[in-house]
Amino acid sequence: MSKEEWDKRSHQLQCNQTHGYHCVPNKHLTSLIEFCSPQGVRIPFEPGNCVELAARGILNQVPCKTTFFCGCPDGFFFGLEIYKYPKCLAINTELRCFDADVKCILSRVLEGRTNKQNNTRTEENDVNDAVKHIITTEKVTYNQTTADGNDNTVIVLIVLVVLLLMMLLIVCVVIVYLWKTEKICYKERFQKDLEALNPLIGEGTHTKTRSVKAYLAHRNGPLDMKEDDSPSQRLPLSLTPSLDELESELVLGDMELLLLLRRHCVDGIFENFNYLFERKILKNVTKSLRIIESRDKNGCTLLHYAAKGGSKDILETLLNHCTEHTIYDTDHFGHTLLHFACKYGQYDLCAYILSDDTYCQRLLTKTSHDGWNAAHFTAVSGNVNLFQLIHGKGEIDMQSETKNGLNILYIACMYNNTSFCHALLNMNKELNLSLGKADIRGWNIAHYAAEVGNKDVFKCFINEEFASQKTCHGKTVLHICCEFGHYELCELILNGSPFISKILHDVDDEGWNTLHSAAKGGNLKVFKIIEKAFKSSDPMEVFRKETFYNETVLHICCIHKNVDICRYICNKLKSAPEIVNKVSTNLWTAAHYVAVEIKQDGSEEELIDILVEAGIDLESQSNLGKTVLTVAFEHRNDNLIRYLLDNHKNLVNISTGKLREAAAQSKIYEGMLQRALQEVNSQQKRKLCIII
Repeated sequence: MSKEEWDKRSHQLQCNQTHGYHCVPNKHLTSLIEFCSPQGVRIPFEPGNCVELAARGILNQVPCKTTFFCGCPDGFFFGLEIYKYPKCLAINTELRCFDADVKCILSRVLEGRTNKQNNTRTEENDVNDAVKHIITTEKVTYNQTTADGNDNTVIVLIVLVVLLLMMLLIVCVVIVYLWKTEKICYKERFQKDLEALNPLIGEGTHTKTRSVKAYLAHRNGPLDMKEDDSPSQRLPLSLTPSLDELESELVLGDMELLLLLRRHCVDGIFENFNYLFERKILKNVTKSLRIIESRDKNGCTLLHYAAKGGSKDILETLLNHCTEHTIYDTDHFGHTLLHFACKYGQYDLCAYILSDDTYCQRLLTKTSHDGWNAAHFTAVSGNVNLFQLIHGKGEIDMQSETKNGLNILYIACMYNNTSFCHALLNMNKELNLSLGKADIRGWNIAHYAAEVGNKDVFKCFINEEFASQKTCHGKTVLHICCEFGHYELCELILNGSPFISKILHDVDDEGWNTLHSAAKGGNLKVFKIIEKAFKSSDPMEVFRKETFYNETVLHICCIHKNVDICRYICNKLKSAPEIVNKVSTNLWTAAHYVAVEIKQDGSEEELIDILVEAGIDLESQSNLGKTVLTVAFEHRNDNLIRYLLDNHKNLVNISTGKLREAAAQSKIYEGMLQRALQEVNSQQKRKLCIII
C-alpha cells in the first residue's frame, strides 16, 4: 500500500487527525481491518514489532524480529506509517499467519496434515502453501537439497507425489468451487461490511477510552462490551456487527447477508451482486423483501448504496424488486438517490436517472433537510461533466444556498476541487454567482481558499476588495492561511496582495495577530516569513505581543504541541528569559499549557525539556496555586505525569494539597503521587542524616 492509497482510504472513511486512519490485521489474522481510532494518527510502536487488532478492539504489538525472515520494522514508527512495512500487512488468511512468518506457516501446514476430518481441503491447501513457501523461503531446506544435485531420488519421489495429489484434487476443487468462492469472499470482506458504510454522514459518536499500554479502536461508536467478557463468550471481532447494526429488526443471519449486499452495491460490480441476489434473495421472496427494503440507522436502503457505487444494472435490479421504495426514496436526512450519485461523481448513473423527463424535474428540485440540492453535492465530487449535465437540465437555481449559507462555489473550494471552481468562474456570466457574498460566519470565497491553501483559486480574487474583509470573528485571509500552515499561499498574500498593509497587523476578536495564528498552525516556514514581515527595531518585540488574554506565541505553540516553533522561539529568547516566563491572565506559564490538549506522542516531554533549558520556572504557580504537574493530573496527561515525577520530583512538594485534590480522581494517580512523595521524603531524610 502506498502513501497515496493510505490517504485515499483515510479520506473515504472520513478519518481525521483526532480519529486517525489505521489498517491492521485482526487478532486471528483472517482479514485486514480499517477503522478510525480516537487515539489519533500518531500511535507509537516499538522496533521489531508488527500490529494486530485484538478481540476487544485493542491494538497489540506482535513481535516479529525473530520470526520474520524479512520485512520486520527495524525502527520506531507510528501507526500511520505501517504502510512502509508491507510484511506487517501481508497475511495468509487460510493459515492465519503473516506471510513472512515461515515458522508459523510450516507449523500450520503440519497441523493440517494430522486433521483427518478435513483431509481433502486441508491437503490441497497444505500442498499449495508448502510448495509456495518452500520455493520462496531461504530458510526451508528443500531449495538447499535441490541445489546440491538433481540425482536425489527422494526429492524426485516427493515432487511426483505432490503432482499426483494436485491432479487428483482437481476434481474436488471443481465440485466445491462455488461453495468455496462464496466462503472465502465472505471471510475476507465481511469485516469491511461491518465497518459502518455511512454514505453521507460519516461522523459517529466516538468515546475516548484512556489506556497507557493499549489503545482502544472504535468503529462508528464505542464497542458495547463489558470488561469481564471473555473471548469465548463473544463472537470474534471480525464477525461482530456494530451496535448500530444490531439495533434493528433484522435477525443476525439476515444482517450478514444485508451487509454483503451493501458492499457489492458500493463496489458497483454487478456480477458479484447478481450472483448473491439470485442465489440468496430470489429463492425466498418473503425474506428477500424484508432484507432489500430495510434501512440502516441513517434511513438508507440498498438503493442509496447502489447510487453511491454507480452501477445502473444493480439499481435497475433493486427497483424491479422493491415494492415500497422508488427512485424518489430519501433517507432520514432527505438525501435522494440522485444526491448520492452526484456526491460520488457517478456520471453514467446520473445520466440514467435523469434520462426520463417524467421524474427528472422532481429529482432535480428536491433538496435535503439542510437545503442541499444535486448541484451542491456535485460540487463535493468536483465532476465538471456531471455539473454540465445537471445545469443543462435547467431545473436547479444555481445561486441557491444551503441552510448554513454555502453555495456551489464555496463547497467546491472547501473540497479543493480547483478545476470545478475554474469552470464555475468561467460560467459565472451565466450562473451569476455572488463572489463576494459572505456566509453566516462572515466567510467569503477568499477565506475558504485560504483555509485549504488553494493558490490557484485565490489568485482569481487576490485583487478583489472582499479578499481584505474580516470574518465575524475578525480573522483575515492571512490569519486563516497561517492557522492552517499554508506556506505558498501565505507567501503569495504577503508579496502580491494590494491590501497587505491593511491586513498584516490586524488582530481578531481575541487579540490574535497573524504570528499567533502561525504559532498555532505549526509550520515553521510560515512562522518565520510572518516574523520577517513584522519588521521592528526590537527583534524581541514580536515575541512579546500578547492576545487579549495575555498569551504569547510561546504559550500558543505549547498549547498545540508545535515543538519546532517552540525550539525556534526559545533559541531566540536565550537573552530574554523574562519573555519565556511571561504569564497569561490566569498566571499560567508556557509550561502549564504543555499539559493541556493531550497528545501523548512524546511532544509534551520534549517541550518541557526545551522550556527548562530556556530558563522557565517550572515551579511557577497559577492564580489558583496550580503547577504544571497539577494541570497534568487534572487533564489526565499520563505520559507527562510520569515524566515530571521521574525528572522533576521537587514539584510534589509545591501546593501538595492541590496535587492531592487533582490526583483524587483516580486511584492510580493517587498511588503515583504517594510513591513520589515517599521517595522525596526518603531523599530528604538521607540528606539530613548526612549533614548531621
